[in-house]
Amino acid sequence: MTMTPEACQFSMNMLLEQETDLTSQLSVLLDTEYAAITGKDFAAYEQAINDKALTVEQHEHLERERIALVESAGYKPGPAVILYFIQWCDPEKNIASRWEQLLTLARKCRDQNRRNHQLVELCSRHTRETLHILRGE
Repeated sequence: MTMTPEACQFSMNMLLEQETDLTSQLSVLLDTEYAAITGKDFAAYEQAINDKALTVEQHEHLERERIALVESAGYKPGPAVILYFIQWCDPEKNIASRWEQLLTLARKCRDQNRRNHQLVELCSRHTRETLHILRGE
């Protein structure tokens, strides 16, 4: 059974709100992870990684729900399909701004994650170099 545009708009709005909230939480976790890395607080770093993994898992669940919603309206999955879906169920563009907000937050998280990864790599390289010096290599 195909859902109506109104029902899809309501469901998508709810999912996007949840995804946006979760992505905001992920951003905070990534900042916490960064602080743990720069502060060399390994317990906090480990906790941040665990929290981040749980948050990403929850986000993936919501993403699967969003994809299922789009498919329930008769759209095939694909990168640009969400835009067609939003145009179909939300001609007044009430949820389009929420989608853009989610994309903006996701890009921010991607950049934060890259920054953290680069910092971990730098610390790791420094540690390896220090060990080589201490071993007389």
